[in-house]
Amino acid sequence: MPGSEAALPSRRAFLTGLAATGAAGLLLRPGASPAQAADTEVTVSTRLPIPSDRQGFNRRWFADGLEMVCVPTRAADVAACVEAAIAAHGSNVKVVSGRHCYEDFTYNASTQAIIDMSGVNSAGFDPTVGAYFVDAGCDNWSAYRTLLNVFGRTLPDGSCASVGAGGHISGGGYGLLSREYGLSIDRVTAIDIVTWDAATAKATLRHVSDSSTDDAERDLFWAARGAGGGNFGVIVRFYFANPPVAPAYASIWTVAWNWSDLTSTGFRRLLAEYADWVADMPGRHFSLLALNHVAKGQVAMTLQIASAPGVERDAHLTEVGRTVTAAQKRFSAASRVAPGQQRVQHLTLLEALWTLNGAGPNQFGKYKSSYLRAAMPETQVDAIHHWLNTYPEGVPRSDMTQSLVQVDSYGGAINRHASTATAVPQRSSLLKLQFQTYWNNASLVGDSDAGRAAAQEQAHLDWIRGMYGDTYAAYGGVPDPARDPTGIVDGCYYNYPDSDLGTHADGRIDDALTLYFQDNYRRNPRNLVDIKRRWDQTNIFNHAQSIPVA
Repeated sequence: MPGSEAALPSRRAFLTGLAATGAAGLLLRPGASPAQAADTEVTVSTRLPIPSDRQGFNRRWFADGLEMVCVPTRAADVAACVEAAIAAHGSNVKVVSGRHCYEDFTYNASTQAIIDMSGVNSAGFDPTVGAYFVDAGCDNWSAYRTLLNVFGRTLPDGSCASVGAGGHISGGGYGLLSREYGLSIDRVTAIDIVTWDAATAKATLRHVSDSSTDDAERDLFWAARGAGGGNFGVIVRFYFANPPVAPAYASIWTVAWNWSDLTSTGFRRLLAEYADWVADMPGRHFSLLALNHVAKGQVAMTLQIASAPGVERDAHLTEVGRTVTAAQKRFSAASRVAPGQQRVQHLTLLEALWTLNGAGPNQFGKYKSSYLRAAMPETQVDAIHHWLNTYPEGVPRSDMTQSLVQVDSYGGAINRHASTATAVPQRSSLLKLQFQTYWNNASLVGDSDAGRAAAQEQAHLDWIRGMYGDTYAAYGGVPDPARDPTGIVDGCYYNYPDSDLGTHADGRIDDALTLYFQDNYRRNPRNLVDIKRRWDQTNIFNHAQSIPVA
């Protein structure tokens, strides 16, 4: 932000002026140059915070210093809202769409203003661009329903229904159909994004794509696909020239093994067989292996089989029956344990999306991630097995029923893209792991760090950190491919942020961002640091793990 805080108008005077006169934001129409663009009259809608504005989906984080909430309801309003928020609060402005960030990137003590994109929440077809679109404030469920029910299309987005597109897609957008259709960012053909010019103190809504005439805008489009959340500007809309035709059917097979029947050897065999199975899995198949804590009683596996285009119901059911029968024999033989329970559901695609919705209630949580190019070595499997059978001290055993390592199938169409095609470099992985632990208590909103609540949180943090550190002990306690001569681990997922990897505050931000983005972070000719410096030199858009300007 140029100049000193004293050079800015007072917050009261600035907002009073906006309310009285409105504000103008510059809208760059698709294909239009800045000289051709015309000012579009817009209004800035702001309000005082209410309690729900101060907390996101993860109950751990709270913005107790929040003073201002901007609530645009049209794409044309976003630039003016950005100007208003920055004029009043400088770099202490954050942006939300679905409020699902795992860490305190938005909800923290320094946040004074929030631009809430909830009101910019349409999905549809834009004839002026010739493409389908999803607005940043649209949640997964709304995007799925609109694209499917109106147009017969879908996206390879995630399973959690309430997650907002603005963060989800910009960070990669991995989901249930990604093995067949790639990451969501692989389908994005253009983006509308508001950028900030510190020299003029103006915000501009830009339409960027690989067809942009300006090299810098093409670089911005590249960076926003994988590293767009909270780094370069405010994403308003994603465009998809040809999103996939939606499958008509999707069947879900669930199977579980009782922990009481699984020896450590059986656990090893189960994970080895799962990796082999995923390696040969057709693209229309998605699977997750939920390695639940022993407190849950079972380890569970889910397989979704989407129907191929044009395939009738009977043919789909025949494929499902054949696949499930083969998998039953395969996993029973591998683990040498009969499954505890099984179920097959034959559903429409929309029903399947809702059935696998994993949003759940608001709770406290901590998460970690890793990519694997091959099956886990036995040392990693044994470490996970140990910690899944370990109860942290000071919390009830029932507290651990939601703690797990989720092993998702990866690869397929995702890996048909180069590591430099988007900001996401992991294009040769077989599996994606998410370490998760959840808890809840009766603490008041914003008061979870006191007394017993703090001790409960620390117990969960110690447990998940211990498991993760032991699992990747051979590489310094993290899945660092630079320290893995075997080429098995492949870093971490930016959409599952983990501040333990490093932050600006602790001086280890390069460690974290290299795990997320590898050579796309600093080393490649087209890299995120250079693009950040070009588009946000004064670091207005920042958080604990944002891309630095130097």
